[in-house]
Amino acid sequence: ISQVFTASQLQENRQNHKMSAILTIEGAAGIGFDPSRLEELYQMGFRITSLGWNEKNPLAGSNVTGGGLTDLGREYVKEAQRLGMIVDVSHISDEGFWDIMEITQKPVVASHSNSRAVCDNSRNLTDDMFRAICETDGVAGYNFCAEFTGENPTIDTVCDHIFHFLELDPSGKHIALGGDLDGCDELPAGFDGVQSYPAMAQRLLERGVDVKILRKIFWENPLGVMDKCCI
Repeated sequence: ISQVFTASQLQENRQNHKMSAILTIEGAAGIGFDPSRLEELYQMGFRITSLGWNEKNPLAGSNVTGGGLTDLGREYVKEAQRLGMIVDVSHISDEGFWDIMEITQKPVVASHSNSRAVCDNSRNLTDDMFRAICETDGVAGYNFCAEFTGENPTIDTVCDHIFHFLELDPSGKHIALGGDLDGCDELPAGFDGVQSYPAMAQRLLERGVDVKILRKIFWENPLGVMDKCCI
């Protein structure tokens, strides 16, 4: 396994049968929410950043607290995109989400967020939010946390989220896997961790997902965003 900075390096590792690691930031508390320090992190290899977690901070409100992007938050988004870091809207408030959509100049991702139409939780994306991400040419990554999947969820419930996104995006170009496997206490029944990804893929195929779209969801889509954003 080795650290990578670009999509081409990731592809090269795959061809050489190596795993890749991409440094990411979930919230910016470690740098005091200071946009001027993003370049320092970029030089270390960080390529994805969200603006926060579940608390309100100097950049934005969260899905728990509400509250839009601050002036400092706007500066943070613009600086991250200038450098070549992908902006991640997972955990942000609804107001903050739309504030980012107004100023973004690059594809935006929701690295680990599901469909609110399937599971009504503020951590999930509304249909309009997902469409807005599609318009930026970004992706939404499915989050396996049971709380954000549904009541007594199974692998089929997971597939329901994917199918709903596919109804909104028949091309399948804007859907990915977000994991969050180390960030939740309970997973859907029948999904036990990374070893269950093949079972999920098989179930999607059984329910009619084309193998080309499956390949996009599992690999090509997030790689494409990295190729567009990461310099």
